Amino acid sequence: MQTKPELIIIGAGLSGLYAAHLLQSHFSITILEARERIGGRILTQDGHDLGPSWIWPHQHHIHALIKMLGVEIFDQYTHGNALYDSPQGPQRFNPPPSVPSKRIAGGIQTLISALRATLIDVDIILQAEVYSLSLEHDRIELNSSQAMYSADYVLNTLPPRLAAQNLQYHPPLPASVQLKLSSTPTWMGYSAKCLMEFTTPFWREQGLSGFVYSPLGPLSEIHDACTEHQAALFGFVHAKASRQNIQTDIKTQIQRLFPSDYTQMGKFHIMDWTAEKFSSVAEDHKGLSSHPLYGLTLEHFDHRLLFMGTECSDKEGGYLEGAIISAKEAAQKLLGSVVL
Repeated sequence: MQTKPELIIIGAGLSGLYAAHLLQSHFSITILEARERIGGRILTQDGHDLGPSWIWPHQHHIHALIKMLGVEIFDQYTHGNALYDSPQGPQRFNPPPSVPSKRIAGGIQTLISALRATLIDVDIILQAEVYSLSLEHDRIELNSSQAMYSADYVLNTLPPRLAAQNLQYHPPLPASVQLKLSSTPTWMGYSAKCLMEFTTPFWREQGLSGFVYSPLGPLSEIHDACTEHQAALFGFVHAKASRQNIQTDIKTQIQRLFPSDYTQMGKFHIMDWTAEKFSSVAEDHKGLSSHPLYGLTLEHFDHRLLFMGTECSDKEGGYLEGAIISAKEAAQKLLGSVVL
């Protein structure tokens, strides 16, 4: 019986888990995850998404995965007027129609859990931060916080800047590869997201969609985040907003926007991705003026190390769809280079 080649995937986010799903019949797979949880930049707390939230109709790969896994989706609520948070006070306006988006029931962690359940005989080792990779006689040796590992092939799903800055390579990365990784912004690396629960969806009762645009901040945008059982709003913290007293400042903004309903506020969740060492580096913190032109096809160690992840996809880079596309492309390339 022929022994399967050994593959290590660095990162148990969506792209890493999906690549493992695609390749598990052909490789003996170990996933090393630096965090104490799977999901990467997907993070769900109490059914609320503090990372990505939305899926759009044109994103066929993620929709196919959702269908395969039997995960339930529902429409993002957008009915009614929006609010403009002006210095003169909140002003209602009728926003132009937006492309309809979907959300996953129970949060996107539901998708991650369902994908994890498809992995048979795939080892996932948590709190295993990788420090270095070395090519030794057609094998890649990995030094991590847990142990030393060795594999025939490695898929590196870290965001490009983290892959460049947080890992050492022996022999070193070519200068061109290092430059491309270092100059690619980390999606969400500049962002913070908060979630506010309320007793009732009072904005809906007032003919509001929940969408707020604010130049005042600290939340630059607010959207409806209601689940089946809980009324909620979520918002994106402006990249230039101070994080020092962020929770107090956000509550002040909500009280300014909804003075008669502020007392309904319950639980408050916030995730500052700029402070998450496995999702952001200092260069990412200043924010983005536009969506980056993503798309990287990079490898090292004589085609044994491939870089992948949502920033590596030239289609829908930065989104869940981009993570799926990148995983598919990496899996196909790896299968094409290996004699099984």
